[in-house]
Amino acid sequence: MTTTRTAGVLAAAVVLLAGCGGGGGNDFADQPPKDIAKAAAADMKDLKSMRMAGDLTTSGQKIGVDMLITTSGDCQGTIEVTGGSAQIVSSGGQAYMKPDKSFWESQAPGQAAQIEAVVGDKWVVIPSASGLDAACDLNQLLDGIDKPDSDPSNAPTSATSDSVDGQDAVKLVGKDDNGKPVTAWVATDDPHYILKMEVTQGSEPGVITFSDFNKTVSVEAPPSDQVIDLSKLGG
Repeated sequence: MTTTRTAGVLAAAVVLLAGCGGGGGNDFADQPPKDIAKAAAADMKDLKSMRMAGDLTTSGQKIGVDMLITTSGDCQGTIEVTGGSAQIVSSGGQAYMKPDKSFWESQAPGQAAQIEAVVGDKWVVIPSASGLDAACDLNQLLDGIDKPDSDPSNAPTSATSDSVDGQDAVKLVGKDDNGKPVTAWVATDDPHYILKMEVTQGSEPGVITFSDFNKTVSVEAPPSDQVIDLSKLGG
């Protein structure tokens, strides 16, 4: 499913921070890139929730994502693909989506009419094998920060002052696990959260911004009478 790429793009930012911990202090932007990465790693690991929004590409298909995710695995938001969109909710270990007509037509063209006739305006159960659990679980997405990178050359090699949406930031440049350039913008002020990350080369580029750090996220599963499990139909 398209949501699996969300986890992959965020994981590229984690590569910049892998094996790091602690750091910070005054004149943050003047510190060595590795020290800046250490500070970002430590502060990101303390997060309980955040919002991620941006555009990804996978298998030649552009995907828009805007999700609130938590360390408990609950999330809510939307994904957009080929002109269609779907609301996403994950609560208590079960995920659901409510796609519009264009979404079904782009993702299941041969079955779109049948699915629409059955589903209507209701929610659909998302199978656990879809990978959405990884994209919704902030703990899982950031788990790699505690694991050393096998290739030291992927560590950030440059740090320059910049800004993201008017907020002072340090721009770090390194590589992902495929050797492709990865850029991450880290907040200059404490806490030093990642504000934005970008992968521009390769077949799966993406740009994601992060915000609403540690904001309260209240997610409720849709009522059972408004949910359809397509895997249980027809058989």
